[in-house]
Amino acid sequence: MKVASVSSKCIIGDVGKNLSTTIEWIKKLNNQGAEFILFPELNLSGYTKDIDILDKVILEKKDVFKSLLEYSEQLNAAFAVGFPEQEDEKYFISHFVFDQGRMIGSHRKTHLSSNEREVFSEGSQLNVFQVKNINIGIQLCYETHFPELSFIQAKKGASLLAMAFASPKENSEIKLERFKKYIPARAYDNNCFVMVCNQDSVNENGTVFPSLSFILDPKGNVLAETGIDNKDIALVELDFQQVEKIKQSKMAYFNAHKRIDWLKEYYG
Repeated sequence: MKVASVSSKCIIGDVGKNLSTTIEWIKKLNNQGAEFILFPELNLSGYTKDIDILDKVILEKKDVFKSLLEYSEQLNAAFAVGFPEQEDEKYFISHFVFDQGRMIGSHRKTHLSSNEREVFSEGSQLNVFQVKNINIGIQLCYETHFPELSFIQAKKGASLLAMAFASPKENSEIKLERFKKYIPARAYDNNCFVMVCNQDSVNENGTVFPSLSFILDPKGNVLAETGIDNKDIALVELDFQQVEKIKQSKMAYFNAHKRIDWLKEYYG
């Protein structure tokens, strides 16, 4: 499977422009043979905690999703995009997976930072989504700091973890260095490919979100990366036989030996 992580440029509150940018990338990468494309957290709305902006963009959801479904039907590439949701009085940071004219699933961010909890509510489900016969687990930014989530998704059959960020401050080089301190462990410990992208934007307060994306193999090795060289995408062909080969190993497939019942005592 050929996959792409896109560090797309986002304008806060300008859903029309963000949708246009997203569709341009989808068409371009579909023509390059991409079968799954990951976009950043809240890429269609821009990352914001401003209630007025959230209320405005949520009103555009029906038209936006209609357009995405129509384009999805015409293309081979599946894709995952970010958009806020509202249910009753609660707001959620969500990601949606589209494939061949269908919205096949959605993920609501389960772990929020203290600032996000002032506005958003936490999701309560952690699923995996089958795309082109490959099981994919979606994680959003802050969620990636909790190793248990990657383990749960791997246990549910995920062989690819798609991590979409809207991580502010730093520059691309410093943020890339920081991400590489912990994200490769999610790949290595769980025998999963991992793909990462960060939103490229400036919010209403002038805070910069630096462009970067990268893709790792199940041993945590970098297969493709951007950010430092000012490119917007990481694009690479993944060989999932590598995952199956590790699963046959007596030593390298660590999750097969995890003492889950014993560890429950420490999560009480």
